[in-house]
Amino acid sequence: MQSFRTNDNVTIKYIDTGLLGGGEDLQKPLLMLIHGFTGSSAVWQRNIPSLSKEYRVIAPDLRGHGDSDKCRHGYQVMRLAKDLRELVLLFEDPEAVDSKQKLWKAVGGSLGCSILWCYASLFTTNPFTHMVFVDQSPLQNSDPTSGWDHRFCNRSMNNALALSSFQTTLALSPATAHRGTIAACLSYLAYPLPTDIQTSAERTSDEEFFLREAMKGDPWWYGKLMADHTALDWRHAIQASFGPGSGSTTKVLVIASTRSGCFPSAGPITVAGLVNDGAEEKRAKRVVVHWGGHWLYWEGPERFARMCLEFFGDLEVVDA
Repeated sequence: MQSFRTNDNVTIKYIDTGLLGGGEDLQKPLLMLIHGFTGSSAVWQRNIPSLSKEYRVIAPDLRGHGDSDKCRHGYQVMRLAKDLRELVLLFEDPEAVDSKQKLWKAVGGSLGCSILWCYASLFTTNPFTHMVFVDQSPLQNSDPTSGWDHRFCNRSMNNALALSSFQTTLALSPATAHRGTIAACLSYLAYPLPTDIQTSAERTSDEEFFLREAMKGDPWWYGKLMADHTALDWRHAIQASFGPGSGSTTKVLVIASTRSGCFPSAGPITVAGLVNDGAEEKRAKRVVVHWGGHWLYWEGPERFARMCLEFFGDLEVVDA
């Protein structure tokens, strides 16, 4: 993995597929993959082989996650967005002749969506021409005063009491907390169907992988980050950064799942409506899938990669 040092002295590790192949890989258009809470760049391992055929994939370990530094500060989505900005700037070449080297695509999963929304609010949507948001509501907490209730918010992590309970479990038994997250994020655990074909060995392998990645982080730090993440309301910010009048031309694909243990699909799908609201040109598309859960890119990597590549190529996105 490659690494860079942030302005607050934190080392961020990242995958760069442009350095893994021949010189032609360095010239491919750039694609950023941003993982979610307690994950790492390794969660994209099933997607990178397909996506890297056409793109130079950059996949960071967020601070506090994976092999990046485990600092005691920076547990805010805003700081993670600043880290993303610093990473993007590493690849800026003002003398680049090829325009495709100046344009990025991005995929955010869960927390990764919030990081992209924050990035857009702070730095505009440039240089990203396309963004994919995977199964994340623009507000995790319940807010009945605006009609944002169980139909849209996080299924369980949606109020102060739930957050406090989660932080306590993280402190006393982090593995227990992480296993709960895993159970909510894989469709065959959250909403099992008779047609699910995972073997016992595959289920064990999945749990061991995600638990191993999660346990790399500091439980106290995770708890602080979740407190920030759940409290942030991105609804108006998304309209301001992506919607009519924003000046943004970035195209958006929102993917939600009917089998996510984290969100009812209506929650994440509202993001497309926020981008398109009042616009003559509808730049946001939405797809609701049934074959994967919150981590649908892990459960259906071929389908997921195909949808992303269709979207990046400005083709019709078809779920199959």
